[in-house]
Amino acid sequence: MGLFDRFIKRNQQAEEESSKKPDIVDNWFWESFVANEAKFRSQRMNVKRSSNDAPITLAYILKELLSIDLSDIGSMTIVRRSENGYNERSEIIYETSRVLEYRPYEAIVYTNSDGETCSKTGENTILVISYRPGKIVYEKDTSDKSKYCVDNSIIIFIRGLGFMHESCYMRVSVMIPNFSNPDDFRAGAHSENAPFTTSFILAHDIVSPEERLKKFDGVEASLFEQDLRSAQLSKDETLILQSVSYPVSRMARDFAYGKKLVQEQRYADALLYLQNAYERLKEDVVVVTNFPRINDIFNETCFNIGFCFNEMGQYDRAIYYLDMINGVGKITYTIEYLNAMINNGDPRSMSIVLHYIGEFKNGSRPIDSEEASMFYDFLHRRLAYLFIEYKMWDRARNLLEQLKKSPACHDFAVSELEYIDQIIGK
Repeated sequence: MGLFDRFIKRNQQAEEESSKKPDIVDNWFWESFVANEAKFRSQRMNVKRSSNDAPITLAYILKELLSIDLSDIGSMTIVRRSENGYNERSEIIYETSRVLEYRPYEAIVYTNSDGETCSKTGENTILVISYRPGKIVYEKDTSDKSKYCVDNSIIIFIRGLGFMHESCYMRVSVMIPNFSNPDDFRAGAHSENAPFTTSFILAHDIVSPEERLKKFDGVEASLFEQDLRSAQLSKDETLILQSVSYPVSRMARDFAYGKKLVQEQRYADALLYLQNAYERLKEDVVVVTNFPRINDIFNETCFNIGFCFNEMGQYDRAIYYLDMINGVGKITYTIEYLNAMINNGDPRSMSIVLHYIGEFKNGSRPIDSEEASMFYDFLHRRLAYLFIEYKMWDRARNLLEQLKKSPACHDFAVSELEYIDQIIGK
């Protein structure tokens, strides 16, 4: 075989080997599809798919996903800008009918001169929609000059996710400012002026997704049949698991790490992870779930969040979370709840403390364990504190003199009696 023949043969062998190898670009597209399809399926909102034949419009998003009366919608400003902030362009649509017919996927895709659908890479789109809720502003007559009779806005931010693999996915983030009358003084656990925010994913199929979804279903079914603690997962299965918020993965990590940070007394750090877990769990406690011990984990999450807020002196926020688990019957939960209420000056505190003491007196709550005894002593110390707080000096003295006889309360009683003497004299 001559040199030229050997060269030709090597080229043919290289081409054959190359044809057997998966195309790296195809892999990128497929992996992007798997990750985004998993996110689309696992989101809490039930969002329908979009296609060229049945496109999702802004009317669907406003009415079905945000529960907004379409008659309250006015004009819309569209702001398109590249990721680096240059080449900003804006457009105003005045007709409400055109606003409602707007197709969000057109913000991230376009058709080129060859008729191919392509993505607008590195570009974001912002929609600012005029919004005047009839349930809040009753008179829609434009001659009404009342200061509360003003337009609000719905702000929607759209960006594309990953590569397009015959389907394009987009993240839609929504913010609606509140119509609240009070200023930003926070009387409760949450400011009434906090805006409404939500986020969801849309999927738009450029070509029929039947084959892709069938293949995805197979991967997902295989994943759910495995023991995730010991299984050797395929790359696609790993992608799905990383892309969704199943309780066994992300929530469990946030819960466990949050508790670890509480033990290290890093309360502000712990709240970040514990509240992430809470946001997921609060829906699982009312929706049927197969995740074991979901209620126990929810209760522990609320307790740890309340404990953190107590330690940080934010008692009103602590009460919000601890109140949800106060009826569970766990003494440690009740103690933390009472501490938050008393420290916050809640006027219900004394009656609740007396209620629990009454249960011990009438025998419905026996002192039959070390924990019950500890709770009994705790209640009397807290009652003495409340007597002092409300300047009920005689009742405080009488109770503290009795508590001096208890080893668990002796030092507390002596200290509080000295405090009373300092305040009002012997």
